[in-house]
Amino acid sequence: MLTKTELINAIRECENAPVSYQNCQRLATFYGIYDHMFPPERQSEIRAEKVIDDYGKSDFLLSVGGKNAEKVWNVMDELMSTLQAVNPKLYDGVLRKIDDL
Repeated sequence: MLTKTELINAIRECENAPVSYQNCQRLATFYGIYDHMFPPERQSEIRAEKVIDDYGKSDFLLSVGGKNAEKVWNVMDELMSTLQAVNPKLYDGVLRKIDDL
């Protein structure tokens, strides 16, 4: 018998795996099992908060370390929108750097 933790971990693994027919089929199976074993209103537990790791010692990296990644990305998106309006050349340069990663 699968435990709830094992099932959630299997779902996360499939969601982070490369997209393929086999992975989609496995994910659908895991979701079906989860829906059967646990009430749908509790499915938010699957999408647990993703936290930013510690990547360095700059002021910025220290301030975002351990924070909710989605919330940090929303702040960064606002910053990038402002940068696009204020300094389009710098904005384009940042996007080029990201594209080159």
